[in-house]
Amino acid sequence: MFRQAIGIVCCLAGLPALAAAAQQITPSQIRELVGRVRPSLVAVQYTMDSEGGRREVIGQGIVVGEEGLVMCSMAIFPLSVPDEQIKEVKVVVPTDEEHREFDADFLGRDDRTELAFVKTRQKQNWPAIRFEDVPVDVADTVISVGLLPRDAGYRAYFQEATVSARIRGPVPYVLVNPAGLTIVGSPVFNVEGKAIGYVANQQGQNPLLNPRRDALASLNPPPRFFVPASDFLISLLDPPRGEPTKVPWLGAALAGLTKDVAGYYGLGNVPAVQVGEVIAGSPADRAGLKPGDKILKLNGRPLDRGDEPGEVASILLRQIRRLKVGQKITLTVLRDKDAPPVEVPVILAEQPKQANLARRWYAEDLGMSMREVVFADTYARRLPPDTRGVVVAFVRPASAANSAGLRAGDLVTQLNREPVEGLDDFRQRYTEFRKSSPREPVVLMVMRDQRTEVIRIEPPQ
Repeated sequence: MFRQAIGIVCCLAGLPALAAAAQQITPSQIRELVGRVRPSLVAVQYTMDSEGGRREVIGQGIVVGEEGLVMCSMAIFPLSVPDEQIKEVKVVVPTDEEHREFDADFLGRDDRTELAFVKTRQKQNWPAIRFEDVPVDVADTVISVGLLPRDAGYRAYFQEATVSARIRGPVPYVLVNPAGLTIVGSPVFNVEGKAIGYVANQQGQNPLLNPRRDALASLNPPPRFFVPASDFLISLLDPPRGEPTKVPWLGAALAGLTKDVAGYYGLGNVPAVQVGEVIAGSPADRAGLKPGDKILKLNGRPLDRGDEPGEVASILLRQIRRLKVGQKITLTVLRDKDAPPVEVPVILAEQPKQANLARRWYAEDLGMSMREVVFADTYARRLPPDTRGVVVAFVRPASAANSAGLRAGDLVTQLNREPVEGLDDFRQRYTEFRKSSPREPVVLMVMRDQRTEVIRIEPPQ
């Protein structure tokens, strides 16, 4: 976690310091802040081109690079939407006369901070917001500035709130009073006009600027949490560049200590985590970590506490994910009750391929989409990592596949009683079978919930 003031190369030019006498801010100062911030607020728009059809998605964006780099909440680009289905990306700059649209490229998501980035294809000269690691305390006044939905003209609006609490945990959220904040993805400022955080996605919020029903659904109820800049500056210093962000991976399940275990090992007041399953061939396995090991320190530093004992493990994993692939770390591990802790060096590797990056193929006649098998598929089923087959990624409602009982997440291991080697094999064999036997049913062997089932799909007649 970065604790020094640091930010983007360019800043919100000319933003004057706002007087902060006893955390008071005047209406004229708020008007000036909103006016200065507004040119750096944009709408990020794209078409989700999926098997279920095309849908326009619009969300709040913040200019963080004057050449046209924009950050937004990953709620706008959820992991459930594969990268290949993100089409026609645009950045919309609201104006009083006519909104301007600029073609843009989707640079990718940053899993470390749950942010996504796009960049205009045309080089810009836009005022960018400079986020700073400035701490906040209970009773501090904060101001968030966001955009109203498209149907309200993307007009800028603000919310003034008071910090109610700082929450320790995997993400160091800041809670504000019921007055709330502006839409998800908005920047948050202190009374001095410094950008100190952004409004993160949270339960019960609609992050879209083009909601399907109520045009103002994103405003009620207003968000009540924001993430301090210290938590996401890592993304601004090293944003995605059109390729998946390389996230390090330990390869071991971690959990907080139970009260009984902590007491037995004399760790009642020590933040620690216990190692559960260690994945074969992972960095943890190669380093010699064992199930039951108690991790006490990371690189010689005691582990951070959460508000709940179980959060210590999540905090540690999040810290590891913010390091570099190939980096060597040292874990201080307690193995035996009466023995001293030992130092375990671990060289971090890149996390396995995620489902959103897997290739897909859509069998339109049956209404089903298949994708490549990734590590998470085999791990969840306790199968060898080299298990062959394809995974059902999508089943269209009222389709032949849906009527036959096929479900998203099914692992298909056989096609017409022959083993499936992979996505290309499935696509080629199914295409050839359908050409030669257009009215014959297709028979799939699938694994579902640790059991095997046979699914017979009748083609549309």
